[in-house]
Amino acid sequence: MQIDDDMIIMPDDDNFILPDDEAIVYSNDDSTPNQAWKILIVDDEKEIHNITGMALKKIMFKKKTIKLYSAYSGEEAKSFIEEHPDTALILLDVVMETDDAGLQVIKYVRKILKNQLVRIILRTGQPGQAPESQIIVSYDINDYKSKTELTKIKLFTTVIAALRTFDLLNTIETQRQASTRFVPNKYLEFLRRDSIVDIKLGDHVAKEMAIMVSDIRSFTTLSEMMTSKENFDFINDYLKHVSPIIRKYNGFVIKYLGDGMMAAFPNGVNDAVQAGIAKLKAVENYNQHFLKENWRPINIGIGVHVGNMMFGMVGEKNRMQGDAFSDNVNLTARIEGLTKYYGVSMIISEQTYYQLDSNDVHIRFLDMVVVKGRKIPVMLYEVMDGLPAIEMNLKIQTQACFESGIEWYRKQHFQKSKECFEKVLMINPNDKVVHLYIDRMNDLLKHGIPEGWDGVVWLMESKVEFWTSRH
Repeated sequence: MQIDDDMIIMPDDDNFILPDDEAIVYSNDDSTPNQAWKILIVDDEKEIHNITGMALKKIMFKKKTIKLYSAYSGEEAKSFIEEHPDTALILLDVVMETDDAGLQVIKYVRKILKNQLVRIILRTGQPGQAPESQIIVSYDINDYKSKTELTKIKLFTTVIAALRTFDLLNTIETQRQASTRFVPNKYLEFLRRDSIVDIKLGDHVAKEMAIMVSDIRSFTTLSEMMTSKENFDFINDYLKHVSPIIRKYNGFVIKYLGDGMMAAFPNGVNDAVQAGIAKLKAVENYNQHFLKENWRPINIGIGVHVGNMMFGMVGEKNRMQGDAFSDNVNLTARIEGLTKYYGVSMIISEQTYYQLDSNDVHIRFLDMVVVKGRKIPVMLYEVMDGLPAIEMNLKIQTQACFESGIEWYRKQHFQKSKECFEKVLMINPNDKVVHLYIDRMNDLLKHGIPEGWDGVVWLMESKVEFWTSRH
């Protein structure tokens, strides 16, 4: 006869199992923790442990055996559940070292350990000490039994019902945790929703936040050297290294953008900038692994801005995702795109710069530009932290001369500006920003300086235009 997974064959007698001379030995061996349901018996009478063990020792539910553990006091029970949060069932006495020891275990498990999955069945030999009507209302238990009413069959029925409920709740919790990979808890917090099932299309909030956009430089070229599987493996491995950094600095990933990501930092720019620095360092470490695999090292670009944005759910009722919208979000993406143009790793906007309160971050002014889609100039700053030590030290060493060169450039004293920049190149010949400024000045000297030009450049696609900011 085929036996169903949930079935168990029990003896026919319905008598309470009396203790015999042979004591039951309960093993604390965890050699097969995934193949057994953990049941904790909590009682200060040893014979109760033996009786329960005799009654349950042959049970198998859903192809898993039952593994019994013993605790003889409330304190022992607390320690066990803390060490074994995957316990399925507690068979709990009330009166042990104190009159309410069992009740204190319930409070500890539910409120301190916040374990809502384990099933708790109260078994008392002194019902007067813990009246059922009061206990079931005041304490988060799942059943209340008098020891005298628990025949072998009734104990079996009670345990199987508890295991079935635990199994169902555990499955639901696993699914809930899996859903957070697609809708992070931060989404729920921002949208003021308790659960993913409460989220509706169009739910949104408006808030000022720091925004980060980043991507891998020249990824298209790199991906052409890989197979499809290698591409996916590489991207997922890279994101595995850098995504936890966002969470570490109190941010959350809004969405992945192929080889890049967009992230938000509700607490402001300090978190965003520190996360950017940490990402650059992580990539430098990651490249050491990359070199061992004979792949070309990667570089990333990071843009950070701060401003009001709308965050919410977009799509249609059968397919939704979180996204962010605003001119500030678009500007952040433009800023990140300029990292390649300037040959730098991380650029922040002037708003980010002025809100940044860390004195430990090394920053230099880059440029004043108008990006595509906007008419208002934005000042850009390079964050030098996170760069390889040699590159960072060279930029710090030449910073004063570099910024003097920019000041003379903006005043249209190009000769003095070039002198400053040439001094920079003598120390740091690979500073691409300096080369850009020298090329600009040569272009302005060749074609003439536009009337009213105030040092602002308009970056339109691949070309640079020297219009006045009042253009």
